[in-house]
Amino acid sequence: MLRNFYLVLFCLILSCKSEIKESRYKVVYKNDKQGNTLVGSKEELIQHIRSGSDIKIGWGSKGENHSIEHLSEPIWIAILDESEVIAHLDAQVFSKTDWENLSSSYSDSTLLNQEWRVAITTRGEFDAVWINRNDGKLIKRIPQNHTMTWFSKDGVKNSKPLFLNK
Repeated sequence: MLRNFYLVLFCLILSCKSEIKESRYKVVYKNDKQGNTLVGSKEELIQHIRSGSDIKIGWGSKGENHSIEHLSEPIWIAILDESEVIAHLDAQVFSKTDWENLSSSYSDSTLLNQEWRVAITTRGEFDAVWINRNDGKLIKRIPQNHTMTWFSKDGVKNSKPLFLNK
């Protein structure tokens, strides 16, 4: 009886592990700052997007004293001429980063009046704008380039353009 219990428990543990492993995101494309392919292919990324896969994009930077990494799910994705991908991130308000204690807070409430928006491309382009939430006016724009990693979850590849009727 006890042997059967352990056998069932062992099978349950194995099935949970494989379920977790299968549902993780995987890197399908990574580009450098100039948009050159480092890992995977844009074609595979496009196939995953066309299949409706969940997509996440990761990027970061390393300064003289600190580094930061970001991971975000885009709210809007477009495939341009079946060869490039652009994505928009959800608008964010800023928090105050305390680099000494490596923490973040909304202690500077003036930052809550600013909204940060970003458009990202598979060419390494990262166009960031800050908008005044009170009047909708542009505060600043900082176009830049980043190495970006594009992740897909549970994707079934679909190579047919979404605009086809078939």
